[in-house]
Amino acid sequence: MSYYELRAEQKGYFHFYHREQYETPAHFHGSIELLFVESGELPVSIDGETRVLTSGEGYFCDSFSVHRIAASQNTSSYALLGKREYFERAFAFFDQNTPPRFFRFDNFSLLRLLCDLCSQNYQNDRGRYATFEGTIDLVLGEIAKENPLQPKKTDKKNSLVCEILQYAEENPQADLSLLSVAKRFGYSHEYLSRILHKYLMEHWNSYVNRLRVRRADALLKTQTDRSVLDVAYECGFDSPNTFYRAYKKEFGKAPKRK
Repeated sequence: MSYYELRAEQKGYFHFYHREQYETPAHFHGSIELLFVESGELPVSIDGETRVLTSGEGYFCDSFSVHRIAASQNTSSYALLGKREYFERAFAFFDQNTPPRFFRFDNFSLLRLLCDLCSQNYQNDRGRYATFEGTIDLVLGEIAKENPLQPKKTDKKNSLVCEILQYAEENPQADLSLLSVAKRFGYSHEYLSRILHKYLMEHWNSYVNRLRVRRADALLKTQTDRSVLDVAYECGFDSPNTFYRAYKKEFGKAPKRK
């Protein structure tokens, strides 16, 4: 899994789904995301702010906000996300104001209807995009009934975390120890440790191992002629034991030897 979610950067990207919610590690993307909890409880973190959302609550995640959804059972939700361009018309109507980060929303009959409309087979992309833009207009209007929209805030810490995550994503073989990363970005070890733990909801070493082992797993599935250890070293692991422990922790089993 890429922690910089490149799929959400594709031209014309939008997505609207209803499903049981599962754990999503910390990540970011240029698309805007709205999530609505239909049932159950859902621990989430956005830009370092953590909440446990319950039925009838939702979140607004702006472009390049670092967000994570923790493990949860028996929780269903609706998620609506897409390129910022699809939201611009609605934002302009509200004087460039956006929903609060966390908000109340309980009109799930509307979400069901709109989700069904967005999942239809359209003859061309123009019809799909028009439907999605209309969906955003209706959803933001419904949110604004109970939740005053507000001016967008700039978060310098969030930008820093995105830069660090992108660096780690692009350089898995580099020295990604916290000391080395802190030196590279010009911050103290202690400061960066606090910021990263707040945003990621896990220790930096755990995050790096998760990033590397998921990349290794993807390579093992596509490059079947390579040995497990060859892939592990390419993905930044410095010993077989470290790799096997990280893999088993992430996937619950040992990687298959070739």
